[in-house]
Amino acid sequence: MKRTLPGYALGLLALQCAMSSAPLRAAENNARLPAGYTLEQVVALSRHGIRAPLVNYGDALAEATPQKWPVWQTDGGLLTPKGGEVEQHVGRYFRQWLAQTGLLPREGCPADQQVFIYANSLPRTIDTAKAFIAGAFPTCGIDVTHQAAVGTMDPTFNPIITAEVTDSFKQNALDSVNRHAGDGGIDGLNQRLQPNYRLLETVLDYRQSTVCLRDHTCDLAAQPSSVTLTTGREPGINGPLRTATGATDAFMLQYYEGFPLKDVAWGKVTTDKQWRQLETIKNLYHETLFGSPAIAANAAKPLLGFIAGALDVQPAADANQQAAQRAKLTVLAGHDSNIASLLAALRTGDYQLPGQFERTPISGAVVFQRWHDARHNRDLMKIEYVYPTARQIRNTRALSLSAPPQRVTLHIAGCPVDARGFCPMAQFKQAVLKDLQG
Repeated sequence: MKRTLPGYALGLLALQCAMSSAPLRAAENNARLPAGYTLEQVVALSRHGIRAPLVNYGDALAEATPQKWPVWQTDGGLLTPKGGEVEQHVGRYFRQWLAQTGLLPREGCPADQQVFIYANSLPRTIDTAKAFIAGAFPTCGIDVTHQAAVGTMDPTFNPIITAEVTDSFKQNALDSVNRHAGDGGIDGLNQRLQPNYRLLETVLDYRQSTVCLRDHTCDLAAQPSSVTLTTGREPGINGPLRTATGATDAFMLQYYEGFPLKDVAWGKVTTDKQWRQLETIKNLYHETLFGSPAIAANAAKPLLGFIAGALDVQPAADANQQAAQRAKLTVLAGHDSNIASLLAALRTGDYQLPGQFERTPISGAVVFQRWHDARHNRDLMKIEYVYPTARQIRNTRALSLSAPPQRVTLHIAGCPVDARGFCPMAQFKQAVLKDLQG
């Protein structure tokens, strides 16, 4: 996944060129499977739906601009009503797709234990899972499984450092982060992001902000950065990359929620090019942080272990894994940090998401599919990113087989795929077990 900024920018140009044709290609690929291919199990890791900004934008963002941030009707951190509506559309599409493949019945309700829905125990992830069920199985009485202590992170979904952060661990992780950031490490990355920061400073009117006037720190690219690694805490990068990530995420959520365009980033972000410039900051924050194998493997290990148990790569360790192993469809409702760390831990190859500005978009899901090829008596794995485009989210468009979300095939290390995106299940198991041991 190592990438320098120029290469990433070239990828974004390719993304723009591919936007119009990708949905058709994805639909064609799924419609033209060889005879004898049967879908047997799906495990989907989803990011929650649209939420209101955390803690009313927080002090850091409040002090980063003299502008007044727009008021949301939903309390900070909670799923918005529109977020629930978008997630229902995703659920309806999944039901139609899985009925088309024959994995689930086209009408009525799935049989007992065929569907397992498991959410992190925060309100926005639980409500996202409920909205998915309302779209996919509206009258079936399917419950969301989550731990009882709502408002606290479930260990399965908590991308924290579980290892002891010794001097050796810290040095190895920091070296790896800086290598992934490219020439000059994180400070060098900040310098290469100068054009992106300049745009953000203009949008924020940063030179008139409290932090600039009070602290005389008016140039984001020149501010120092540091990586925080503490046992039992989520890893992070402090400094301009974190501040800018928070601001661009807030703008993207405004766009998704459907705020009038004059109120989205105060009307100062009006083109796809500008959105890509801003979202590059957030994308690189996650990729630089979790690009460290030591950090990604540690932070994602509980979730990767759960998915491995669900797909029978290793024995199921608890009741939830056993339920997921029995189910034909398992949906895990989590966060962008879950997806970013999982894909990094699996050493996922570079990918582009046409129609999106984010690498881990709202209501998007990494979908693990176990197929059986009866003609050759073999099991296969296919991994796709299934996600609504930015405009589908903003416009609350209904999703269906005729108006689908996007689908992009993912490639993980150790599991080479054929022309249709399938990898032998035996190789998938070996790759996952190797990543779990790393």
